[in-house]
Amino acid sequence: MLIEEKRQQMIELALTYGLTAKETIQCSQELDELLNIQLREALASKQHHYSLSKSAYLRIE
Repeated sequence: MLIEEKRQQMIELALTYGLTAKETIQCSQELDELLNIQLREALASKQHHYSLSKSAYLRIE
């Protein structure tokens, strides 16, 4: 839920200060970092799952 909260904060800052305001840009960068972390975790989980399923398949043969 942290991503949605940060997104809402960014929207509110943009409406208050404008899209190019220092506060809005900073919040946008923080949101980007949260999204990047989520993406890295999702990719790592997917690779781990693939690795496990592949090793299970190899053991069956």
